[in-house]
Amino acid sequence: MKQKLKLNLLAASLALAFAAPSYAVGPGTTPDHILYVGGGAEQNNVFETIATSLFQPGSIDYYTDEPTGTAKGRSFRAVYGKLAAAAGNVPAGANVLVIYRSLGGVFANGINPLVRGQLLPYYQVIGNATAIAGSTNPSYRITNTSLTTPNAPDIGLANEELTLFTQINLPTGIPAVTPAELAKVNSRALYAVVNGIAATNNLAAAIAAARPDGEGLRKAEIAAILAGNFENWSDIDPAFPNAPVILIDRNFGSGAKAAANQYFQNNPGGSGYSGTAEPANLSGDFGDPVNYSQQTVRTEPSAGNVPGVLDGVAAKGAYGIGLLGLENIPGPSSQWRFIPIGYASAGSTSFDKTDAISGKYDYFYQASVNTRNSVVNGQRYHQAGTTWGNLINAFISKAVSPAVITTVPGTILDPITFPPSGNPALDAFRARGTRFGNSTAPLTLVE
Repeated sequence: MKQKLKLNLLAASLALAFAAPSYAVGPGTTPDHILYVGGGAEQNNVFETIATSLFQPGSIDYYTDEPTGTAKGRSFRAVYGKLAAAAGNVPAGANVLVIYRSLGGVFANGINPLVRGQLLPYYQVIGNATAIAGSTNPSYRITNTSLTTPNAPDIGLANEELTLFTQINLPTGIPAVTPAELAKVNSRALYAVVNGIAATNNLAAAIAAARPDGEGLRKAEIAAILAGNFENWSDIDPAFPNAPVILIDRNFGSGAKAAANQYFQNNPGGSGYSGTAEPANLSGDFGDPVNYSQQTVRTEPSAGNVPGVLDGVAAKGAYGIGLLGLENIPGPSSQWRFIPIGYASAGSTSFDKTDAISGKYDYFYQASVNTRNSVVNGQRYHQAGTTWGNLINAFISKAVSPAVITTVPGTILDPITFPPSGNPALDAFRARGTRFGNSTAPLTLVE
């Protein structure tokens, strides 16, 4: 009888073991492979979505560098799990750690170090993380952010094509990518990034009250604000608040900044169309970035900072706008939302792709994924048949998958890069217009 009971208990425990989901790997397990990715903070959620899709559900841990709470990392994220499918010579079930660095803009993290094989300070993950109670994403917090491992990124994500980063779009002192350097890079077009103008709730409400027909800020008005030409909101429209104009800008080298320079100020590509205008922060910030008592331009080094700064502007009773992609959706307690540009909108508190798909809302540009195709500065590269080449291929295959990337707000599909698939749900994300991979060209409707 005892023997039969033991057998029954053993069978029950085995059944539970096989029925239970896979367990997350945890920072005590040395990974079989580490993949390093760099880019801008605007791609934080896209990166995380791509990396997550590589792994077996239930086997995934997420890491943040935020010092408190359960916020996802604004300048660093890592995803660690068991590979769902074999990637060449890397078997399914292999423990793979994918680390993303984003502080300082897309050029500083996703282009310059990738193209030139320069090292980035990636935080150490293994043996340097503590569990976050009650949170599954992120699961762990980096314990000591002074512990870093220098690595050049294997993959660079950018929310523009590489060649747009020239002239004013470059960080101070860093040269543009040369044709010779570009020849050592494989660049592949990805989804289109829908950009937006985020406004404090008080300003958004005031604009809506002054323009009840649904018109937001006009493109020319935003261009003048970005150039620093308006000191007071009532200078733009007498029905707007009699309060200083507050602009939360981005640093040069940011993809969001490059998009705004091109779209609103025809800079640097505007010389072929109608000339250029310089951004207000080209010669530095000004005003009152603490109490916002006067016209202020404040530059943030990460898209992850912009929402919190806009909340701070609203808390001071001031009225401000900021540059932000529609990948970033305001939460229930946020004091900001997106506003229409003219009569076109991509949503205010949730992403609405309708106007962007039709071409009515044309403030979007095509992202790219980039890898080295040869040795640069001794750094490993995207070489066919190698372990790293196979892992890079697995990542890119997810990055170009509409089923993966369209789950992230603020993404649509370029009609040239993504021909009709026959899947109505995915084809609904296909835009009717394209710039043919050239952000300095006007949007052309092709469908």
